Amino acid sequence: MVAKKKAWSDEDTARLRALVASGASALRASVALRRSLSVTKNKARALGVPFPSEAELRAKRRRIFLNSTDGPWVGARLPINEDI
Repeated sequence: MVAKKKAWSDEDTARLRALVASGASALRASVALRRSLSVTKNKARALGVPFPSEAELRAKRRRIFLNSTDGPWVGARLPINEDI
């Protein structure tokens, strides 16, 4: 069975633009719009507001993690050269 194509309404495209602008992932946007991931990504690209690439997202997460003050090693003390 072939899925029927659902036309993009003005409301759908406005919501897609808002989701991209708010920083939502392509997966989150596709779930919110009830469309496939590839269709959502392609429509965003066609509208001129593409989602960031996976490499850009990984780099952003890494920067946030490395600059965080609550990383896993912050405040952890190693018991080296300590008197017991």
